[in-house]
Amino acid sequence: MIRPRRGWIEDLLVAYAIPGFLFCAGWTVMYEVYHEDGSYYSTLLQEILNEEGFFPLFLLSAMLMSLPVGFVVDAIRGMLDNLGLLRRVQIPQERRSLHAALVQSMPVPTTFRDRYLLLQFAQSTLLTPAKAAGNLAIVLGIFVAWFVVKIVRIEGWHAFSLAFIIGTPVVGCLLILALVRRYRLGVAEFRQVLDRLLPAAAPLPSVPQPEPIAHPVPAAENEVHSTSPTLQP
Repeated sequence: MIRPRRGWIEDLLVAYAIPGFLFCAGWTVMYEVYHEDGSYYSTLLQEILNEEGFFPLFLLSAMLMSLPVGFVVDAIRGMLDNLGLLRRVQIPQERRSLHAALVQSMPVPTTFRDRYLLLQFAQSTLLTPAKAAGNLAIVLGIFVAWFVVKIVRIEGWHAFSLAFIIGTPVVGCLLILALVRRYRLGVAEFRQVLDRLLPAAAPLPSVPQPEPIAHPVPAAENEVHSTSPTLQP
């Protein structure tokens, strides 16, 4: 008997925990802490590092919050995908991964056990990395937008160089585009493997509908009889 295994450990660690931990760590770096006069500020991570014994607690809390935050990020990715902002694309033949090329070239397994194992392997090697790339793209997109807002709020052009102010969003956008492309290709490859392993069911044959039987109508019902008397002038 085949024990059901959906690769949930890989999903939790790769697709949810890593983006969630990155978001928690980046939030502490981007969050500003203002002091008495309102002019001097630091980040939340700097405040944690300055206090003795806070950094291990921060790591523990970030690891505990990584899964819930990762679930929220994955929900945002699914919403954007449903809205069509992360559309699945058809990948060309030369850009397929090794796993997708092998599945496309090999004959389809006939037994349920072989199809099940191949499907689980495709999910762990294609779908899980694609979901991780999509979630990381969402996290980096939030950070890039937050960076622009933070630079405007603190008037960062007085403290940072122009190369840093312009280069950071540009590099972030390039990474986001690369992650979104990786997400699209991974999902498209998994869809192709899924369509090959689980072909669509054949449509049911159409059953001819019986023709309605015309019942004869009695002639007496077709005649109109006037029972009201005719008034004579």
